Amino acid sequence: MASSLLRLVCALIFICKSCLGLAQDRLTQTPEANATVVSHWARALQIPPETFSVWVQEIGSNKPSLTLNAQTPQNPASLMKLLTTYAALEILGPALQWRTQVLTNAPLQKEVLMGDLIIKGGGDPKLVLQNVWLLLRQLRLQGIQEIRGDIVLDRSLFNIPPIDPSNFDGQALRPYNVPPEALLFNFKATGFFFKLDPEINRYYVYADPKPLNLKVDANVSATAGPCEQWSSKLKISFDELTRPPQATFQGSIPKSCGDQELYRALFTSEQYAAGLLRQLWEESGGIWSGILREGKIPANARLLSEWLSDPLAEIVRAVNKNSNNVMAQMLFLSLGLGPRNLQAKQITETANREKSRAAVQQWLATKQLSFPELVLENGSGLSRQERISAQSLGRLLVSAYFSPIMPEYLSSLPLVGVDGTLKSRLKNSPLAGFAHIKTGTLRDVRGIAGYVLAASGRRYAVVSIINGSSVEKASTLHNQLLSWMYEKG
Repeated sequence: MASSLLRLVCALIFICKSCLGLAQDRLTQTPEANATVVSHWARALQIPPETFSVWVQEIGSNKPSLTLNAQTPQNPASLMKLLTTYAALEILGPALQWRTQVLTNAPLQKEVLMGDLIIKGGGDPKLVLQNVWLLLRQLRLQGIQEIRGDIVLDRSLFNIPPIDPSNFDGQALRPYNVPPEALLFNFKATGFFFKLDPEINRYYVYADPKPLNLKVDANVSATAGPCEQWSSKLKISFDELTRPPQATFQGSIPKSCGDQELYRALFTSEQYAAGLLRQLWEESGGIWSGILREGKIPANARLLSEWLSDPLAEIVRAVNKNSNNVMAQMLFLSLGLGPRNLQAKQITETANREKSRAAVQQWLATKQLSFPELVLENGSGLSRQERISAQSLGRLLVSAYFSPIMPEYLSSLPLVGVDGTLKSRLKNSPLAGFAHIKTGTLRDVRGIAGYVLAASGRRYAVVSIINGSSVEKASTLHNQLLSWMYEKG
């Protein structure tokens, strides 16, 4: 009898310990205990604790569920876009549209414009190829077939110093390094499309658009093996001095990759604009005998047509889903102008980064958000100077959730395992479709921030940033954190 009782007591103790262990493994425990759990994961992955910051808070709670080095200023990489896009939605409004104006001071005789055509940039962050075509199409529908003068580009809205696209990482031809411009056509990018011919085990390469009649010379074979980092096996060179300019591709692509594409910013702004506008104008049946040059709108110019951009809510969605750096920088510059200037028929002010920083700080004050450690350079996160803490980003996320613009903001973030930069991440996990998360990636920087809807029905805001040479294991740690929040939150 005594032995049976003893066994029962031992069993109960074991069960209680197990229950305690389960309780301790839940996100609902103390912030200190949660921090201990996450620190253990970091140590197991050889991520130094001092390089790692994390902040988690349940939406509706007045205190965080987890903080670890949360007040430490960190380089957030693209997580800074969360601040820029939230500010833009509230300051400018989700329905705002940018204006690109087409003007002239020349008479129109029959179907001939007897002078210059002026295009005034309004800072449209997404003046992509199809929109440029539609802008020119508007002119053709007004009866203009021939332009006898020049096409003059007015980019004066952005008053910023020249930026060398190679300054950040030496990759001058990468589209993410394209500097912002008040009149930026198609992100200045040329798309190269690799089409597999399985019968001869080769890839054909086509370019679109083809500014200045760009010539493409390709010697790319199709090989066996898995499709991993396919573009790393290509040698790409560009000779702008030849006539026409030539892009050369050599190397191989695994056949398992199928058709692929990549984009490069090969030309200067003037070269690209000249080639693109001439190509599109002639394809529409138009004639243009002049040149492209920079200039400003003459006093006696009259408006011929204008192009209205996508609404800001759509712009924000493109910025966050795809982490587009140049769009984020152009959005940041627009903040300093405000909605009244951007929507005016004639904008009298110019944009610069100082105005935008001041506008953001003023807006944060109205939200009763004080981020003393905040350092803003260009608002995109493509920077080695920008800084913010996990706690500040977390407070920003909580504020955004209770803002009237929350639906536009939340839906702009990549959905784990579904779309954007997180389309392939945790795709087959229970978390897929239940977390809106923005990522941040630079050399020695990895970060995640956004919202997790836990299996319990609780919703959490989360920020985690790692700065340092140990970022190789960051994805593993962040995946573990997000999955834990979903399962145990």
